[in-house]
Amino acid sequence: MNKIAIVMFMLLIFLLSLFVEVNKIVIAILGFSTIIFILEAVGFLPLWLTKIINKNRLGITIEVLNELGFDVKEKRKVINKCQTQASSERIKEKLKKITIMKEVEIGKSTNGNMFPEYIDLMGATTFKRNATDFARELNTYKRTLEKKLEFDFVVTSKLGSPILGYEFANILEVPFVLHSEEEKFRLKKGDDSSSKFDFGCLESKKLKKALIVDDSTTGGRKVINIIKDLKKYGFEVTDCLVVFAPQGKQAYERLAKESVKLHSIIQTPIKN
Repeated sequence: MNKIAIVMFMLLIFLLSLFVEVNKIVIAILGFSTIIFILEAVGFLPLWLTKIINKNRLGITIEVLNELGFDVKEKRKVINKCQTQASSERIKEKLKKITIMKEVEIGKSTNGNMFPEYIDLMGATTFKRNATDFARELNTYKRTLEKKLEFDFVVTSKLGSPILGYEFANILEVPFVLHSEEEKFRLKKGDDSSSKFDFGCLESKKLKKALIVDDSTTGGRKVINIIKDLKKYGFEVTDCLVVFAPQGKQAYERLAKESVKLHSIIQTPIKN
C-alpha cells in the first residue's frame, strides 16, 4: 500500500511539474506574441516578417469567406478591373499636362508613322515628385495584373526614364540597374556585364530575374536591346512594364517574339 501511495505521489509531482512547464511555455509564447504585436503596431518589425504575418491573416480571412460562399477570386477580378479603369483615366489626365500638342515622329526608324502629339513623360520624370507619382501608378497597375510579375531587380535604359525606374524600384525595395546602349569598356579577353549595365554597389552574380521598367516603348528597340543584353549575360526577363505604349508600332508583338510580355497602363493613338 505504501508503494502504491509513493508511486501515486511521484506521479502527482510529475504532473504538477509538467503543468508548471506547460504554463511557462504558454506564458513565453504569449509574451513573445505580445512583443511581436507591439513591434508591428509601431512599425519596428522587419518588412519580410510583417508580410508573412499579414499573408497568414489574409489567407485565413479568404478561407472563411470562401466557406461562406463569397467568391474571393471573382470579386478580386471585378475590383482589379475597376482599379485598372480608374488608373487609366487618372493617367490620361496626368499625361495631358505634360503633352506637347504638335505632330511628331518618334523613334530612330523613319517609317512615316506620325503621332498627333508628344507625351514628354521622360522630361517630366526628371522632377522627383513626378517620378514618384508615376512610379506609384505603375505599382498600383502591377498589382491589378492577372499574372504576378516575378523579379528580383528592376532595369531601365539610360536613354529612357531612369529616375522613374529608380523610384519604382525604391517603392518595392528591390535593386535598381541601368542599361547602356553603348559599351562603356571592352576587355582584352572575355566579356563583362558591367560594360553594358550599371549595378552600383551590387554584385551582378546575386541578381537573377529582371523587370524592365520605363515611361513608354514605341517600336520596342530600346527594350529589345535590354532583353538581348540581359540574356547575353545570363539574366532572366519575361516582362516589361511601362506607363503608356503608342498604338500601331507593334511593340507588343516585337517583345513577344523575344518571349517578353509588355504591360502598359494605357495605349496612345497614332495616325498616318
